[in-house]
Amino acid sequence: MRKILVVEAAGELRTSHIELLAQEDYEPIAAADSATALALIRQQHPDLILCGLELTDGDNFELLQYLQHQPDLLSIPIILLTTIRNNLRWRQSVALGADDCLVEPFSDRELLEAIAIRLRKQDALTHRYNILMRHTAERLNRLSRYDSLTDLPNYQLLRQRLEQAMRRASKGKQQVALLTLSLDRLRQVNNTLGYVAGDMLLTAAAQRLTGILPRSTAVARLTGNQFAIVVPAPPDRKAIEAIVDDVFTSLGHSFSLPGQQVFMTASIGIALFPEDSDNISTLLRQADAALERAKGQKSHSYRFYRSDLPVVSGDELQLETWLRYALERDEFEVWYQPKYSLSQDRIVGAEALIRWQHPETGYISPGKFIPLAEATGLIVPIGGWVLKTVCEQTAHWLHSGQPVVAIAVNLSSVQLSQPRLATTLQDILKATQLPPDHLELEVTETALMQDVDAAIALLHELKHLGVKIAIDDFGTGYASLGYLRQLPIDMLKIDASFVRDLPVNVTNQTILKHVITMAHELGLQVIAEGIETQAELQTLKSFGCDLIQGYWVGPPTNATEFAQRL
Repeated sequence: MRKILVVEAAGELRTSHIELLAQEDYEPIAAADSATALALIRQQHPDLILCGLELTDGDNFELLQYLQHQPDLLSIPIILLTTIRNNLRWRQSVALGADDCLVEPFSDRELLEAIAIRLRKQDALTHRYNILMRHTAERLNRLSRYDSLTDLPNYQLLRQRLEQAMRRASKGKQQVALLTLSLDRLRQVNNTLGYVAGDMLLTAAAQRLTGILPRSTAVARLTGNQFAIVVPAPPDRKAIEAIVDDVFTSLGHSFSLPGQQVFMTASIGIALFPEDSDNISTLLRQADAALERAKGQKSHSYRFYRSDLPVVSGDELQLETWLRYALERDEFEVWYQPKYSLSQDRIVGAEALIRWQHPETGYISPGKFIPLAEATGLIVPIGGWVLKTVCEQTAHWLHSGQPVVAIAVNLSSVQLSQPRLATTLQDILKATQLPPDHLELEVTETALMQDVDAAIALLHELKHLGVKIAIDDFGTGYASLGYLRQLPIDMLKIDASFVRDLPVNVTNQTILKHVITMAHELGLQVIAEGIETQAELQTLKSFGCDLIQGYWVGPPTNATEFAQRL
């Protein structure tokens, strides 16, 4: 039953309209004013609105103006009932969203015809919209499963078909061959003839593959120049090799591109289910490993997977994928491990430590993702985010009256190699309005020694900004004392390995006494990390150590909890 909202003042006229609609099997809903009507529209979702406020000295425009500010309600047909005969007012009504207008006197039949016409039009529009949405959904579904250039199945659909083939093979105790194929010189075609020619070549190669392979096989496009072929239930390796020969023969014929005939070669890697693996992801990686070995051979070469071929870890690939999205998805957080002054007997700063809380797997250790971030270069944007976050937080503490602190941030060797590091840091300090002496940068001996002259020049740039610089993990690298004199540093940070069992380890005691004395003679402060006992603290205090850090002082905590300890 179609719902019709009648917006009129209570009275005989509204009652007659409601009775008329009910007789015609409509479901009438009544409202006496625009505000009530708007609430009912939200609750009841009428199919049409009949607004006759002007029949009882009201104003139809009031409701139209209400609805103008509700974009999601503008599609509901509106018929105005009025006593005003004025063309200008009618045009204004249309501009405000009215679909039709009846001027008194009008008959019941005219009113019902106007309602029927508007509902039919609304039904036609709804039907057309539903068809368009269905076609769009079908198109999107195809785009999500098929490659838009070659019209071959994409990676997602390949996995489904490979899974189906493996399931059937398991029941029949058969095998499945997965072939990954790479066109060897597609980049050369792109560079010399252009990407349009390269796309034409890929399309032609896809057509040849689907044309010569048995109908039972599945062909998919994986990446730019890489395809995959699923061969279900091959009787033996000779049958697979016969298919490979057919592929090489077909792709070996010339391709006609605009103004040029080109010849292509291909490489193929092959992995077998269940002989090599019964896991889809592993099988794909094994086929890729065999493909990489085939690429190193002559043209039109293929290789079966062997257990001695290196396979990229799926866990590592997954972690890298997660890592690439973690920053934009706001999954990182900075925690702070307090630093304690032995002379002042209070917390005077902290070391900033990044933490990663993945929404699916939970906490991921920095020891697991930091090396990967450095290997992939992702440490640069991640490190930049840490610097900005720490400067914003420290500036907030400073300007809100918290005790003055200095926060240390670790810089990796990858960050030290960035030519704009000093400029980036200067921009961050300016944007956050943090006084530079509240920021400490920690760099390891090993990172500095990779390019000593460049490191010294960079540290001078950073020091010129007013920040403090510390050598982290001192004693574990191979920095000479000669270089130490040239570095514009403020602090040495003793590695925890020298602190462990310090009260009873005479060798470490001797080393630390001399390091602390030497540092003080060079005008440097000394901080020892890894302090876990009162005895270690007392020993370091007797040696004249300036600062300590470790679980005796406190574990890393989030910014809120750290601020409570200040």
